[in-house]
Amino acid sequence: MVWNLEEAIGYYKTQGAPADQSALISLLREVQRECGGRIPQWTLTTIAEGCGIKAGILLALIRRIPSLQLSDTHILEVCAGPNCGKSAALAACAEKLAKSGGFTLKFVPCMRQCGKGPNLRWDGTLYNHATEELLRKLTAE
Repeated sequence: MVWNLEEAIGYYKTQGAPADQSALISLLREVQRECGGRIPQWTLTTIAEGCGIKAGILLALIRRIPSLQLSDTHILEVCAGPNCGKSAALAACAEKLAKSGGFTLKFVPCMRQCGKGPNLRWDGTLYNHATEELLRKLTAE
């Protein structure tokens, strides 16, 4: 099963978020775990809009809880599933661009979009039929 931020927000809303601060903190912890150990800045807007609160509330919680850590870098996830993983050139390009910094690179299991591959996710947005050109464009912004 592929993790999805919107689904996670929906689940924690059924658990009482944002009124129940412990549910909101649990959501932030899940985001941090799923995003490689840090909470990406871009997720705060999505969470705030999904919960109907201001992003400042989320920032205050993150600052108050030492185990929660905010990241200011972008996250690039490249599908390494059986079909997409065959695109060695795309993976090599991603690794080369990651050395210059500015984003965190993760190779993830199958994104379940095999017929539309190769696939990648930039800050949570899925891109099908990904090319090296697209990758260079995303990482240059």
